[in-house]
Amino acid sequence: MGKYNFDITINRIKTCSSRWCVNKGELPLDIADMDFLVMPEIKKAIKSRAEQACYGYTYVPDSYFESYIRWWRDRHNTKLEKDWFIFSKSVVASIDSIFKHLSKGKDVVTMFTPVYNVFFNCIKNNNLVLRECEFIIEKDEIKIDWKKLEAQLKGTKFFLLCNPHNPLGRGFTVEELNKIINLCKQNDIYIISDEIHGDLDLNKGRYISIFNSEVIRYEKVIALLSPSKVFNVAGLHSSVAVIPKKELHGEIQNGFYQDDIGEPNYFAVVPIITAFNQGDDYVDQLNSYLNENKVFLNKFLVKNLPNLKIVSGNYTYLVWIDISYYSQDSRLFAKELKEKTGLIVAPGINYGHSGEGYIRLNIATTRKKLIDACNRLMNYINENEEE
Repeated sequence: MGKYNFDITINRIKTCSSRWCVNKGELPLDIADMDFLVMPEIKKAIKSRAEQACYGYTYVPDSYFESYIRWWRDRHNTKLEKDWFIFSKSVVASIDSIFKHLSKGKDVVTMFTPVYNVFFNCIKNNNLVLRECEFIIEKDEIKIDWKKLEAQLKGTKFFLLCNPHNPLGRGFTVEELNKIINLCKQNDIYIISDEIHGDLDLNKGRYISIFNSEVIRYEKVIALLSPSKVFNVAGLHSSVAVIPKKELHGEIQNGFYQDDIGEPNYFAVVPIITAFNQGDDYVDQLNSYLNENKVFLNKFLVKNLPNLKIVSGNYTYLVWIDISYYSQDSRLFAKELKEKTGLIVAPGINYGHSGEGYIRLNIATTRKKLIDACNRLMNYINENEEE
């Protein structure tokens, strides 16, 4: 066993946890946060910060951005510069603000689907028009429909990219990113790249940031980064937008200030510096544990439920499962699964029309809970087959 123990069971009931606000006996594996103890060094930094006992307005020091720069340089071979950064309280808040300040309404947003459901809300809330470019899923391969993408980008103002992709866990190659950038450049499109899942690299493939592509040659690129997923600190509300182009950088920064998302809360800075400066071993061990969880789940399905198929890639702890053999109605499947077994999963339809026939399962939990989830799923399937 390594330095960090991911098998410790934590009781999160009645802790104001969004995910664990459930009835007795229910097992929620839908919302994307983890059941593991926070990295002790982060907890120590928060305690030290709290002991100062004067929780006034806070600014973002250079050391905050430098910790990002170090992390992306050493772990992802990605060169970022300090004057590219803007603080924001969250990736979703950033997307909302960017849409608000760069759009006049009714502009077109194109994105790959199925995709993180909150993206749809950002588009709707800003009175924008959505074009879905559905991935082609063939057995274990998740392919881009380049012909459709090229057609849909004509007349598009924003291309919203999730890299690596949630919920499919798919990374993008340098060649794919370059092709996306060139297509967007031809059509004068803003690229917004949400890279929040980049550190959840279960198979040590190392995700490729948009900044490892030809991005520097294009001025309309915005990347959104945050430690919230890999260190499970979403409640601290800490993220950044990274924008190399000076004029666009200034426009977005002014927008963030206008929308009151550009100033940090008291605990949003120091613990993040600690995470990025001391978190290498933690993330390595976390990803190994998550990979073992995914391998266990896959073996369980192959042995006991061979008609359920994992089709997701190696990034993120969210597993995309094909349930189409049993149901094309993912919402009904998830509803009955919850009612009969207490296991809570996310229906695929939440992530776009192409998500129908799938469910999303969060495996960032203890092996004990994952085994419990597998047995509940098997009991539900077996019971339905007997009826």
